[in-house]
Amino acid sequence: MRIYWLAAAAVVVVCGAVRAAEGPAPESGDAAVGVGILCNTPQQAKQFVSLRRKGAAPEKAMQVVNADARDGHACGVAAVAYIRNQTVGTVKLKDRLVQIVRINVVAGFTGSGWERATADMIQYAVLEGAGESV
Repeated sequence: MRIYWLAAAAVVVVCGAVRAAEGPAPESGDAAVGVGILCNTPQQAKQFVSLRRKGAAPEKAMQVVNADARDGHACGVAAVAYIRNQTVGTVKLKDRLVQIVRINVVAGFTGSGWERATADMIQYAVLEGAGESV
């Protein structure tokens, strides 16, 4: 997971949360591809959203979560192929809803190509808007 963040780190600085292809959010069990904020635990994802609600920029919110976790890669940006498992929580952020969703990462983009993930790579995605971003 950690190698994917470097490839996608510039995305969060420029866009905050990047939307994947337009369309409906994948249902639980459906495969999808997206770019966005992923965290190792639901608590970290909730902390990230809480910091965003208080006005923190995405990059700053990730830095705070990572510092609190004492893990420089607890939360970050990644481009992944994933299978959506379940919604852990929904929070209002500005004028839209944000979902925290448990996902199983199947592969990640390394900057030069896709690499298959290890078995059972569970992450927690922060899905903004209608859920079309990861």
